[in-house]
Amino acid sequence: MKFQRTRSLAAFLFTAVLLLHMFPVMAAAEEPTVADPQITSASISPSTVQKGNSFEANLRFHHNDSAIDNAKSVVVKVTSPNGAIRVKKNEFTVTDFSSTEEEDDTGLGGLYYSLYIPENYLTYSGPGPGVLQFTITYYTSSDAAKGTEIETKNRISIRKTLIPGEGSADNTVRVDESSSTPTIISGTSATVGIPLISGNTLEDAQIEVAVPTDTKIMLTSAGSVYTMSFVSGEKKYLNLPLRVDSSVAAGIYPITLTINGNKVTAQLQVLDSALGKGGVRINSYKLDRSTIYSGSTFRMDLVLKNTGGQTYHNINAALDGLATESFTVVGSLDRKTVASLAPGATATISFHMQAASKMESGNYAIGVNLTSDEVTEAVATKVFVSVVGTGDSSGGKPIIIIENYSFGGTSVTGGKTFPLSLRFRNANTGTAIQNLKITITSTADEDTGGVFTPANSSNTFFISKLGAGASIDKSIELYPKADAKPKSYGIDVKFEYESAADTKHEQITATETISIPLTQQDRFEVTNAEVQGPIQMGTEGQLSISYVNKGKSTVYNLSVLLEGNFTAPETNIYIGNVESGSSDSYDTTLTPTEEGTLQGKATITYEDPNGETREIIKEFSCEVQPAMPVDQDGMGPDVSEPMPEQSAGVAAWVWVLLLAVAAGGAAAVVLIRRRRAAKRRALLEQEDDYDDVQPKTPELPDEPHQNEDQP
Repeated sequence: MKFQRTRSLAAFLFTAVLLLHMFPVMAAAEEPTVADPQITSASISPSTVQKGNSFEANLRFHHNDSAIDNAKSVVVKVTSPNGAIRVKKNEFTVTDFSSTEEEDDTGLGGLYYSLYIPENYLTYSGPGPGVLQFTITYYTSSDAAKGTEIETKNRISIRKTLIPGEGSADNTVRVDESSSTPTIISGTSATVGIPLISGNTLEDAQIEVAVPTDTKIMLTSAGSVYTMSFVSGEKKYLNLPLRVDSSVAAGIYPITLTINGNKVTAQLQVLDSALGKGGVRINSYKLDRSTIYSGSTFRMDLVLKNTGGQTYHNINAALDGLATESFTVVGSLDRKTVASLAPGATATISFHMQAASKMESGNYAIGVNLTSDEVTEAVATKVFVSVVGTGDSSGGKPIIIIENYSFGGTSVTGGKTFPLSLRFRNANTGTAIQNLKITITSTADEDTGGVFTPANSSNTFFISKLGAGASIDKSIELYPKADAKPKSYGIDVKFEYESAADTKHEQITATETISIPLTQQDRFEVTNAEVQGPIQMGTEGQLSISYVNKGKSTVYNLSVLLEGNFTAPETNIYIGNVESGSSDSYDTTLTPTEEGTLQGKATITYEDPNGETREIIKEFSCEVQPAMPVDQDGMGPDVSEPMPEQSAGVAAWVWVLLLAVAAGGAAAVVLIRRRRAAKRRALLEQEDDYDDVQPKTPELPDEPHQNEDQP
């Protein structure tokens, strides 16, 4: 019994060690979130920077956290979140750390390091405060490429305002478009948070809230004016207590915020009361330009999301309420279809629209009806578009607008030059424009200082005169960065001109921003699809399908359909999205249904960065052999069967060898059983003190004796 207890204890210890190796997270506590670093000092040279000037920056960082004590290098990515600073080099590596004793009087420890950005890398383009955002990654080696990134559990990102900016700081608060659109369910009351970001420090900013009362969305607070304070670059939520009448249709509604006299528009998404049932919804929408003038064209992007627990197929989005006196669709039908949408997945559809030339200023609703194979009753949603009317501008200052533009397709590809064609119109029907200068620049965002540059041409046009109501076409070749992240990027079109009726020749300035979706080349590949064989009837074979995404864009909704003379646990498999640079394989088992040859086909479908469905077909096959005969006890092959006759392609000696191996295996089983029985008997004899009443039996030989006690 002692022997058995020892063996059980050893087995337990072995299992425990194995489990710790397999599941180390069970034995370790979750690592804490790493605190953000601080900027202890920042200076620029020259100290006063005007619009269009270059400057240099010196910054000092301090990070006090034990998790990064072993850092040997720091990679700092620099961007301008509000686009007021043009950053020509956006990544720097720092390996020089100062000792704690020299700088830390608090005794808190930590790392100190400096970042110097030369003058030729930074240009203040304005308007507004010059804000830089620093995204910081720590590595265990002085060579970041060879080191290991230190796990920080969160994105370390801090901001610093280096240039106060032109004009009042009151105009620096904006709605954070990177945050999710706040939602509320129709027929309920809730507190909704509007995400705001300030580009400068603001004390006691007065925010007046205006909700669309005609749609029965109401504030439940006593007043509509709120007071908030911001630190430069800080993100805060304006919490609004709202009540939505049950008659309000699902849709996205505008909320106007007047912040110290400056108006910004936030969006509120109203969901219908059947949200718990799940389904496809409009998650958000975006227009391709900052201002929609009457008579101009624009692109509207709708983001659809599957909020349910099943896959929806053939989702149809149809626009409602279109009319020649308001909005019309240009160059396509008023409906778009998405082939399928898995649970939690999103898809973006785009409509090219035109606002009627006689539309007055105001918010206009566009209805969207969603159906699918699974949901035949349309889910109605509304989106709102704000239009600036120009149809009655026969007097006063002339207004120039981008009437329409095109770039040769639905998107552009990184690293490939494309033509941007624009039509400009003087929307004033009574006054001409003179000395018109048009400048085209790439909009900076939080990820980059801009991705588009002119290709062998100037980015400026000069037009001496543009008559009342007249239009003119211009085009420019642009080159997008080859390594740009796939998404929509902005292009700023700045106008500087004079009114022909103004004898004082006062200059009028205006800027319009348009957006262009950028994608990367689809380089998704299925590198292998094979079955390990041969397979015997009644047994399973292993199918492996390997794939890799060599492109710089994510591919979406990857799925595999298996067909052939076999059965499998699943034949229609949804895998999901595959990130750029990722590789993996799908493995499953196949059971053949007939002898001879297993023949199959794998149809791999996915959506490329442009939203187009792609299909790859891979065929596979392997030999299927007859099931091996077994003896009556089911222990192995039946050696009593006569040797099969020699058949084409299989020599007789092969069958002899197979039978010999099988017979040898059966003999080995018998021998192992005999030895185990002899050892068990010896142990029992020792426990019963058999040696006290009888002489010791001789030591067991290698081959057990053939007697009546042996099996």
